[in-house]
Amino acid sequence: MKFEKELKSVLGVIVFFIIFYFLGPYFYSNQAFFVTMLLFATLTLSFNIIYGFTGYLPFGYAAFFGLGAYGFGIGVKFGLNIMLSFLLGILLSVGLSVIFLPMLRLKGAYFAIANLASFEAVYYIISNQSLTPITGGPYGLSTSSVFSPNIVYLISLILLIVIIVVTYIIKKSNFGLALKSIRDDQTTSILSGINVSLYRGIAWIISALFAGAAGALYGWYLGFFYPEAVLSITFTIFIITFTIFGGSGTILGPIIGTLLLYGIYDMVGVSFSEYFTLIFGLFILILMLFLPNGLKDILKKYFRRELP
Repeated sequence: MKFEKELKSVLGVIVFFIIFYFLGPYFYSNQAFFVTMLLFATLTLSFNIIYGFTGYLPFGYAAFFGLGAYGFGIGVKFGLNIMLSFLLGILLSVGLSVIFLPMLRLKGAYFAIANLASFEAVYYIISNQSLTPITGGPYGLSTSSVFSPNIVYLISLILLIVIIVVTYIIKKSNFGLALKSIRDDQTTSILSGINVSLYRGIAWIISALFAGAAGALYGWYLGFFYPEAVLSITFTIFIITFTIFGGSGTILGPIIGTLLLYGIYDMVGVSFSEYFTLIFGLFILILMLFLPNGLKDILKKYFRRELP
């Protein structure tokens, strides 16, 4: 029965986003809002694979997103077609995740801090003026020659549907159960015969793959971007907040968090952008202290229902 309910919830949210895709622009003419919403939902779900299922909190997660955008931009700059440029963005993100694999040996705050330091290193490498012939350095990259906002909008929807299905499969599989075991008690997982390093590494790479794909689409949609536009700590703040607020380790939680909080940001945050990082930082702190599982806790405590 529970299996059927979760499957119905997944199908329901897919139908919702298809309707959202077609009808949204009729009610709100800002297409950029809908593209960004879809990409943030994808990014939040990809972040949920490593944080929600394993408990590892990467504060520098936006590096995968930014590198995906730069991979796409570099491909376009050097004359690759759209498909190869898109794949290059994904490969760079996956490659970075492989380089960062040893970091997973760290735990808790040590992992979070090391990951944040790595993000800063990626930012300074990308924005280095000596790499201007490749990355554009501080002057940015242009993808205007392949600018196709309607196509990006459609692919963003498809990518989101794919990661919703992937998240559902992971959650229902033995692989997902192993990840949850690692999150709850790593020592017990090892004693149970689970290859912690392997399972955790696979989750890390899958997470980076989808983040890179979302970043590539974002770089494609922007047409032109500077390092600050795609490699910003604000993206990490967004996805951490969205995931925790909605409920990590679930399928619908990160999506609900994205829809609600990014909608609020679009209405309010743009007008008070200078205070936004501070406000969201405090919001994360409050969530961690008083509502560590977000809406999932509220549903379970007051409505006796679990979020799929």
